Amino acid sequence: MNTTLLRRTALVLGLALVAWLAGPASAAEKESRQRWMLDFSHGPLRTVTVRSANGDSATYHYMTISVANKTKHARQWHPLVKALTDTKGVYLAGGYTDALGNIRRAEKNKNLVSIGSTAGRLKAGASHDTVAIFGPVDPLYDKITIQIYGLVDPTATYKVEQYGDKSSDDSVVLGKDSVVVDSAYWDHNQTILKRLKKAAKESGGEIAKPVVEYQEVSESRFWNMEYQRLGDEYRAEDDIITFHGEGWKVAGAVGAEGGSKGLRVISREE
Repeated sequence: MNTTLLRRTALVLGLALVAWLAGPASAAEKESRQRWMLDFSHGPLRTVTVRSANGDSATYHYMTISVANKTKHARQWHPLVKALTDTKGVYLAGGYTDALGNIRRAEKNKNLVSIGSTAGRLKAGASHDTVAIFGPVDPLYDKITIQIYGLVDPTATYKVEQYGDKSSDDSVVLGKDSVVVDSAYWDHNQTILKRLKKAAKESGGEIAKPVVEYQEVSESRFWNMEYQRLGDEYRAEDDIITFHGEGWKVAGAVGAEGGSKGLRVISREE
């Protein structure tokens, strides 16, 4: 199986996993709403050389992204695509239309449009072939991360295991002792479980059984892609960019300002 097919397969499986994990369970099912998600695929992270009218040249990073609304209703499509380097650089895909012609020729797709120009209402059944253009990127980077926001409904229903305070009629608890049962919360969950295991071991006991809640949660979810380019700053555009993994992540710390926030408790398992 070739690399492109493997990535597409992983993408489909990842979308299916999110749809399943984000869905309601048991008693929560009747009271929850279905979460919408746009279908999408992406090409590799590549570079293109752009020459100015005075003969100067620059190397731009870019990625092709196809998005389709296969749901039954129109959706608001507000894409935000970032590139983050291990040299602390942050680059937003926007502008750099001087590279569009070269990218269309390199990708053999004359229909490619800048991703920012597609923002707005995406009708049911509609799709776009887009390109995220990041412009010149720091040549000193070894690792680069691409993040795509706007692909999924920001509100979802999750099973939450409360190892500390539980929600009440007056407040919804989602924070440092709340395990969110979804793969995008892996890092957050592991921090909690490691702390609980350490405390249990020191006390000679076991981790207490959590209170289980089903919560409606507001979050900022994005598709995260990791790449590497090893070499030095001299003719960095000739160094090979290699793919190292992708998957869903959520922005911000759970319960903190700008992070995932519990909106309401749908049901509990006593």
